[in-house]
Amino acid sequence: MPLYEDLANQFIADIKAQKLSVGSRLPALRTMAKQHQVSMTTVTKTYDYLQQTGWIYAQPQSGYFVTNQHVAGQPSHSAFPTIQINNIEQRDPKAFAPDNGYNPTSTLFTPLGTSMIAPELQPIQELQRCIKRVTRRASKQLFEYPDAQGEQTLRSALASHFQYEHFGFLGDELVITNGCIDAVRTAIETVTKEGDTIAIGSPCFSGLLDLLVGLSRNVIEIPVQENGIDLDYFESVLQQELVTASLFSTSNINPTGLTLPAKQKQSLAQLAAKYQTPMIEDDIYFELSHQKQQDLPTKHWDKEDYVLWCGSVSKTLAAGLRLGWCLPGRYFDDYLAKHLATGFGVNGLMQSALAEFINTGDYRRHINKTRLMLIKQVNQYRQFLIKHLPSNAKISLPQGGVVLWIQVPKLNCLELEKAALEKHIDMRSGACFSTHDYFHDCFRINCGWPLYDSLCERGDKAVNKTEVYQQLMSLCEIISEMISTR
Repeated sequence: MPLYEDLANQFIADIKAQKLSVGSRLPALRTMAKQHQVSMTTVTKTYDYLQQTGWIYAQPQSGYFVTNQHVAGQPSHSAFPTIQINNIEQRDPKAFAPDNGYNPTSTLFTPLGTSMIAPELQPIQELQRCIKRVTRRASKQLFEYPDAQGEQTLRSALASHFQYEHFGFLGDELVITNGCIDAVRTAIETVTKEGDTIAIGSPCFSGLLDLLVGLSRNVIEIPVQENGIDLDYFESVLQQELVTASLFSTSNINPTGLTLPAKQKQSLAQLAAKYQTPMIEDDIYFELSHQKQQDLPTKHWDKEDYVLWCGSVSKTLAAGLRLGWCLPGRYFDDYLAKHLATGFGVNGLMQSALAEFINTGDYRRHINKTRLMLIKQVNQYRQFLIKHLPSNAKISLPQGGVVLWIQVPKLNCLELEKAALEKHIDMRSGACFSTHDYFHDCFRINCGWPLYDSLCERGDKAVNKTEVYQQLMSLCEIISEMISTR
């Protein structure tokens, strides 16, 4: 074992044993080199390894700090907000939607509400260069309808990109769409009809619930808790033939940040084949893992092609590109026909620009950088909330993605949402993520914007706090006031 890896494993053992607590600072590089009598190169490799495996994060101008981990003995803040569904019930999501819908459209935009990464953290210049190069080469592309299935260059680029992550498929098996929600919508319309019932995870992304309302589909919610999805509950639904299809997010799930274990993903693929029931996999956060090893999607284990895998660059790169995809499996012909019936393809110029961005290596470099950045930011948000929320608050430990899921007992989060909007703060109450009243004391916040600028110091010594920091502080003050008056 290389020396740097041996040193890293010593730190990992200390973190697991809680000899190094969450948020504690590691020795400076020179101090570490002196203490262990090793070179600066070895120390740098040690810290790089710990960052890439998700055990520490770097804070500019301050050093390296221990991240949050799922280890024994964590404080109560790390406990996952859980639910218990006792009865299988088909429900019309339209009948249980909050007043403003599951995904309320606010008259204002603030960073805590919408799940996304701050534009200033995106590779704007690199993407602009790709668009300019493609535009200079474009001729007929600007004046012709694009390939109905999607430009071959992009489909091939995506196939090569994901093959690097050991998830292999052919470009000819893909259909390019206008973002992930469009891919999911087409999948729903391909394998179900109005009035059908679809099994969904609970809590479920609010945008999917709104989509199901618009498509007049009913739902049965399948609990997704800290140890993953309730497979026994799901299989009982399949056995009783209560659903026509299922719709699950499986990696870095919004709003919890949970990733289903590989064995559960494999089981989902097997259940889809066993009961010949299509599964739509919304995997938009697939590439935003906080771990070094990229998880594989359920589609990877789909030997009978019952899984329709949907993804996009809307969360990883730029929502405005409106580029997504679906790997429809055995439903390819019907999916493509449905896709054609609702449009004339996807912007060919933007498809070519994304293909260029992937093929140059800029996209992979961006993803690797973004994952490290999210580890740092999500940990900063968690530490802030642990410090400023009531001691009985429960805060999720995301395995990926850009959001935190918080439960504060006795808090009415619909009232919190209204009070926050009065102070021009956008956030999402737990009511947005279920047709049931299980999450009335939960809410979700986005962690995609920095709390501090790059020049700040850590914690109480911070001198350059961002506007988002002030908004999060105001939100915590509202919660404290609401709790104290109950």
